[in-house]
Amino acid sequence: MKASRRVLVAIANGSEEIEAMSIIGTLVRAEAEVQVGKVYEEGEEQGSLKVLLSRGVKLVADFGITDETQDDDYDAIVLPGGIGGAQNFHDSDIFVSLIRSHFEKGKLLGAICASPAFVLEPHGFLEGRDATCYPALSEKLSNRSKAEQRVVISDNLITENGPGSAIDFSLALVEHLYDKEKAQEVALSMATTYD
Repeated sequence: MKASRRVLVAIANGSEEIEAMSIIGTLVRAEAEVQVGKVYEEGEEQGSLKVLLSRGVKLVADFGITDETQDDDYDAIVLPGGIGGAQNFHDSDIFVSLIRSHFEKGKLLGAICASPAFVLEPHGFLEGRDATCYPALSEKLSNRSKAEQRVVISDNLITENGPGSAIDFSLALVEHLYDKEKAQEVALSMATTYD
């Protein structure tokens, strides 16, 4: 089995609670080193690590993603959805540059719900790849051939369609980062299954 993996989970004001916490919780159970990075809204003063998620839950990030933030050799960068959060990801040149550098190295990028449609598609990350997103946003995808699927894996890109599939998505991340046996072990610890 591979050694511990380093994962950046990005959050912003408006990120979806279920998705963010499912990703973080599942990866921590897999013994990944998870760092939660705040993407600042356009015009927001940098420094605060508090984030107001889409349904009013408050979360505190480990650090803020700024001009000084480097890729720092993450094995994966993961974007929860939530329209507000995804829009904040989209609008942050700093964050888009960070994920582009990471992705171009062939490293794992995960995006769920609104993030494939609001971030990955408009910034060109989905070119030549299959993806899914929140069903009501699927018209924003240029390639809709797998848009109806819950989780879609396309090389080093994993996308998912919404909060109800967040655990499946998170377990797919675990399999990609470690192996299927590890994903099944984590699933069992959460009283679910993973095929």
